[in-house]
Amino acid sequence: MANYPNISFKISKEKDNEACIEHSEGLPLKASGKANIIKYVESVYKLRLKDIQTSRQLLQVEWDKVHPEVMKRLQEIMDIGWPDKSITGFMTLNKICPRDLDNWSFFVEAFANVEAQKGICLHEITHFLFFEKWKQVFKNFDVKEFNKPGLAWNLSEILVEPIDEDVVLKKLVPSTAKAYARYYKTKIIGGNESVIEHFKKIYLDYNSDFTELLKVSYDEINRLKSMNVNGI
Repeated sequence: MANYPNISFKISKEKDNEACIEHSEGLPLKASGKANIIKYVESVYKLRLKDIQTSRQLLQVEWDKVHPEVMKRLQEIMDIGWPDKSITGFMTLNKICPRDLDNWSFFVEAFANVEAQKGICLHEITHFLFFEKWKQVFKNFDVKEFNKPGLAWNLSEILVEPIDEDVVLKKLVPSTAKAYARYYKTKIIGGNESVIEHFKKIYLDYNSDFTELLKVSYDEINRLKSMNVNGI
């Protein structure tokens, strides 16, 4: 049996504070500011820690059921093996669930239902392997491009949707996370296609050769950027 990176789900109020401060727009707060965010996080953990613990435990059980098959399918799609790393999913009060490519960690909304949580997990681990493939294809890669607003980051956020809609993956994780809304709203210049529709067509044309898919997609997103397409 192949060895894949394990995913361990953890609770860390300190890490959650960091995520909530950085992405406060994902919190149900009327007041802003670091002090108010810390106070909010502290109050919710005090009142609902058992609920957060239950959510973490259920997610771990349900994810473990599909983990090997998901990891296997992702490496088949992208034609690259998983590196020898571990992955950590931190529970968060935030609806925004950032990821960290440096230490292979991400956040999962604690109070979402478990199927939505699994969709978040799939979305984030797809990013991890996507950038491993990127480094293999583009030898002179710039890691700065892997985060917002880099073109490689944009492309990963666009292509993660058709990747995760793979028929095998959808059976394992039916509730997949969607790409950013702006990719649906922005139309390609000279046509009626949205950005996401445009790249989904490219994905369907080239997904049997992920290396070529990345090369074609990167050329195309550079072309769109040069045309000042909004949202890229």
